Amino acid sequence: MLNHAEIAALKWDVRQRLTLLESTLLLTGWVRTQALVETFSISRAQASKDFAVYMNLRPDNLKYNKSLKYYEAGDTFTPLLLTGSATDVLNALQVVNPQQTPVVTLAATLPAIQVVQPLDRQLDWSVLKAVSQAICQKRKLKAAYQSMNRNEPTELTLSPHHLVFSGFRWHVRAFSDTHQAYRDFVLARFRGEAPQLLNETAITGDHDEAWHQTIDVIIEPHPDLPESQRMILAEDYGMVDGTRCEPVRQALLPYFLRLMQIEPERQHPDPKIQQIILKNPEQVQPFLWRNN
Repeated sequence: MLNHAEIAALKWDVRQRLTLLESTLLLTGWVRTQALVETFSISRAQASKDFAVYMNLRPDNLKYNKSLKYYEAGDTFTPLLLTGSATDVLNALQVVNPQQTPVVTLAATLPAIQVVQPLDRQLDWSVLKAVSQAICQKRKLKAAYQSMNRNEPTELTLSPHHLVFSGFRWHVRAFSDTHQAYRDFVLARFRGEAPQLLNETAITGDHDEAWHQTIDVIIEPHPDLPESQRMILAEDYGMVDGTRCEPVRQALLPYFLRLMQIEPERQHPDPKIQQIILKNPEQVQPFLWRNN
């Protein structure tokens, strides 16, 4: 029986470890106690206690596979600690792939901070779970997808190879059997029942040229701004000699340009509003049509 008081009472370090446990279980479909041992440098006994705490709070989420000696996600897996927002998933991925050992900071030493973020979007856990596991297990999946170009969902057979967060929402990069091409698919547009994992080996992303090739995106301050303001912008964006060159995957070009608000067709004529511009649109433009 779920006890909300027990969840609220979890210590910060225990909650971090259980979030890793749950995130790994959701994204890969299985998890071992070794994941906690290696990531957080704790004893196997402590890791086993953490698993026991999690199973007490959400017993149907875990089932032990004796032959493979790891825990698998239960058929009725429902997240305990993850909420379902796009940002929540991004944070979960950072927990699964930590850049450094988690460190507890003293709240008293921190300055007051207010962060402005775009409205968060919700994710269907069953969609994320199926797509992520298809990537990890290198399997195809079948799903109904609602394109903005059609009135009704289309059934697709996909070979996903990367999850992508565009800064606003989650996508999956995949080879589509239906389109016979590599494309991007927005996770929120999968409709109907959860995507079905197929017992077919996925087509790898090895031949996804737009994914593996990069194009240099060169930005500079708007030339109509006064020199003093251009210098401030150059410093702000870490420019060298008044420009910054950023290599970007061709498949991700539209997302990067939109995030930086430097899309060629949407640039504002007022330099006070359009403070930075794309310096090399003629080199970037030919690759935009290849992205979906």
